[in-house]
Amino acid sequence: MSKKKTALISLLVIVSVAVTIVVVTSLLTPFFQPRFGLPPEQDEAEKTRIAINDSSSNQTAATTITPTTIDVVSTTSAFPFVQRWAAQYENQQLASSGNVNVYYLADREIIVAEGGADSGDLTIVGIPAEKRNDSTVYIPVSAQAVAIVYNIPSFPDIPSGLRLNSTMLSLILNGSITRWDDAAIKDLNPSLNLPDERIVVVHSGDDDDNNNNSTNTNSSSSISLMLLNQYLGVQSISWPKNDSIAASGPAELAELVRKIPYSVGYVDFSYAVQTRMTYAAIGDVDSNYIVPSMQSIGQAVDIALQFQNSSIDPASSSLSQQLPPAINASRIVNDSYPIVGLYYASLLANDDDDNQKEEEGRRSLATLDFVEWIISESGGQQTLLEVQYPPIYSGNEQLATYAKTTIDTMKK
Repeated sequence: MSKKKTALISLLVIVSVAVTIVVVTSLLTPFFQPRFGLPPEQDEAEKTRIAINDSSSNQTAATTITPTTIDVVSTTSAFPFVQRWAAQYENQQLASSGNVNVYYLADREIIVAEGGADSGDLTIVGIPAEKRNDSTVYIPVSAQAVAIVYNIPSFPDIPSGLRLNSTMLSLILNGSITRWDDAAIKDLNPSLNLPDERIVVVHSGDDDDNNNNSTNTNSSSSISLMLLNQYLGVQSISWPKNDSIAASGPAELAELVRKIPYSVGYVDFSYAVQTRMTYAAIGDVDSNYIVPSMQSIGQAVDIALQFQNSSIDPASSSLSQQLPPAINASRIVNDSYPIVGLYYASLLANDDDDNQKEEEGRRSLATLDFVEWIISESGGQQTLLEVQYPPIYSGNEQLATYAKTTIDTMKK
């Protein structure tokens, strides 16, 4: 009995030990198994690096600048190249700086809108207003030339060689000369077979009110007529009562002259180029007859600017007190086209109102960036070549200095 009891106790001990081992092993096994399918833990340095990168990404996304929309109000006379400016600027900038919306107004509407709530961020005008907002500044952006266009079916296209001087043109436009084969016109054009047809004068409807002074920039005349009157040396023109047609603007004026045989009118040279119109050679004070072209318009601008003071007085407290460069080419010779002026970008200086300072400042910088592109030789000045207008800043150091100083001052 003693041996059996001893053997039984030993067996119980062995079983107990075995059970204990099995239980302990089952409890500890999860802690020693390999962790398949789980990503390795990151050390603290790696965790910190990822946190910083995530923070930077979120910050960049939050501070991305949406392109600013620039509202431009332009005279309809400048449509052929202003529309190109807007499209090419957006393409070249890849929408990184600003989008450009252009609204076109008649010149009398431009005069009312300029400097007001309806003037947009930038206004393209033909002549600076004499009575302007104290904070308005003007930067020249393009030449402006008026072409005398006509439709004589028997003459070849662009140009036919018809010659007109200031005296002859005045007599035609006011109805004193009514037929194309008038002796006075034939004297200027002995080699042309002028037809025995009545002259139809086409003019802008904005120019119906002729009680205008050619030097009064607040009148209702179109800028083309103002420039033409400057060449003719007259205050106003009384259109023929029977043989004249009023057009709603330069685009319709050009279209009417193209459609109506034996008609004559006046449009911005860029319209004449864009619509392939026939235009006259115009007499200068030395009785030389000059056809409008990139070369003759550029010559007029370059010579006229030599007689203008386009410098900025650093002692002046206001940019608006500075007289913008202006030219009068009507008395210039040396192969210069005599009906030439300038187009301007009209801008308002920054408003110091703290409530609008950030928004207005952002729009102002975007607008100035657009103006800088317009006057750059690789930007807007290059675009002018498409309508046969010359770049006005090439070689005109004084003009370039004026524009740069004005823009730099506005950025401060």
